[in-house]
Amino acid sequence: MPSESAVTESKEARRRAILDSAVRVFAEHGFFAARIRDIAAGAGVAEGTIYLYFDGKDDLLLTAFRDKVAEFVGSVRDVMPSHAPFEERLARFIGLQFENIQAEPALATVLLLESRQSSKFYGGAVRDVLRTYAQAIDELLASGVSEGAVRDGVDIPLARRMLIGLLEEIELEWLLGDRTRPLPPLAPKVAATFYRGLEP
Repeated sequence: MPSESAVTESKEARRRAILDSAVRVFAEHGFFAARIRDIAAGAGVAEGTIYLYFDGKDDLLLTAFRDKVAEFVGSVRDVMPSHAPFEERLARFIGLQFENIQAEPALATVLLLESRQSSKFYGGAVRDVLRTYAQAIDELLASGVSEGAVRDGVDIPLARRMLIGLLEEIELEWLLGDRTRPLPPLAPKVAATFYRGLEP
């Protein structure tokens, strides 16, 4: 008889396989055209098994987004305490985001494009994880102010929205266009251009 930990690992592996398959299907067919049966086939499970783990397509999309953003925010938290200059930390933050987009373009397509197709997308659970992402950027910008690297009086929420919009535009252009040009090397240039508008 399998141990409790082995059963838990098996369930988590099946959940992950379903989620990975959903991301592939959403990216390939679009959220509306995606079918649960295709997701099940891609995960190697029966269609009914999907509903033991998720409530349906919306739940799959929300979970993929929530998991990925939470993972990213966890990774950028490591950048914040660094004693490196503000512009360098900003470039590292942008570089980490670009690395994530480039490493998983199917997931990035789902997060940046298909997520907007779900009427339930911006509900409570996603709003909470987006808030943690926004807070990470606000903390980075506030650290620049406290160090004197960013001028006093900068509207941090506005600067954060500008940064998010800038990054999304670059990422979408890459996803929808020529993906042979790597994204991460752009990070220092993007950081420098954005920072010019913030420096004292």
